[in-house]
Amino acid sequence: MSAEFILAQISDTHVRVDDGGASVRRLTKALGQARGYRADLILITGDLVNDERSDEYAAFAEAIIDPPAPLYVLPGNHDDRAHIREALPGHKYFPASGPLSYAIEEFPIRIVCVDQIVPGETHGFFTEEQASWLDRTLAQRPEKPTLVALHHPPFPTHDVLFDSIGLRNAELFASVVRRHPQVARILCGHHHRVAVGQVAQAPVIVAPSTSWVYGLAMHQGQEIAPITDEQPGWMLHAWTQRGGFSSVFMGL
Repeated sequence: MSAEFILAQISDTHVRVDDGGASVRRLTKALGQARGYRADLILITGDLVNDERSDEYAAFAEAIIDPPAPLYVLPGNHDDRAHIREALPGHKYFPASGPLSYAIEEFPIRIVCVDQIVPGETHGFFTEEQASWLDRTLAQRPEKPTLVALHHPPFPTHDVLFDSIGLRNAELFASVVRRHPQVARILCGHHHRVAVGQVAQAPVIVAPSTSWVYGLAMHQGQEIAPITDEQPGWMLHAWTQRGGFSSVFMGL
């Protein structure tokens, strides 16, 4: 097995059917760029669609029908688990019921994906049940470099809005990660802009949205989540056995 691995992280695609095809075009462009960089795997970290509508999921499914690499998805707070299962019947890695949490085993690094959404809510929540699942799953392969992915950032980003609708019970998530030193990176989305943090021993990378970028509001009185003219994009994560991970923003 190769000692090099390239992962394309796409997030917050927010596919719509009333935007003249703009969201699908950006997703398609990101997939094309991932092809050019010879990505080994594509991971979409939530908010696949904008309004949890069946026609949006149909448009999303059509856009990813011929990906340049094996493609996996996670739900975000704009997603519906049942609609995802219905729209993506070929994605056999999903568990038969319950949260869409799973592990990807067949690459030089292990990727463990955690579904921590709360149906009907904007925030995320890391439950005791999810903690037990993650702890057991990570314990199965303590020798293999591991990346954990989820939708909501598990650290404070100091944005007035997004910290209020972030991951609740994040301390429990951190306590699980801390027990497993092979976790070398954590990936997430939700904020629609790049941010970097730390949970236990693992750096956390927040991917931007392919659809639009929100402005940062750190203080009361600043405009909350304005849509800016900054460049949307995605993240390219490269791993080598000798050098570990590096992460690069890729603009659209």
